[in-house]
Amino acid sequence: MKLLEHLHGTGIVTVENEGEVAANYDIRITQEEPEAERGTPPLTVFKHLSGRVWSEHDPSFVLGHFRKTMTLQMEDGRKFKFFHKDSDGKIGLKKWIG
Repeated sequence: MKLLEHLHGTGIVTVENEGEVAANYDIRITQEEPEAERGTPPLTVFKHLSGRVWSEHDPSFVLGHFRKTMTLQMEDGRKFKFFHKDSDGKIGLKKWIG
């Protein structure tokens, strides 16, 4: 896996019908590096997003929103929809918004 970006900071998490909350994030965007044989068509390359989202101000943030779909807006303005996969705040990507 090739690391494309490592993003960390404080963003805004929007929870449907519950409003917004400041949350910390530590996100890695990686990409597989497939090896194509010479003379074959290019391979499809998939990007992967992994990491954690948590709140230092609300220790129950992760468990209180476990498996709910939320939106994170990062410091650079990019957004994606995610859900918590475990009690440590690890996330699964639902949809990259941009």
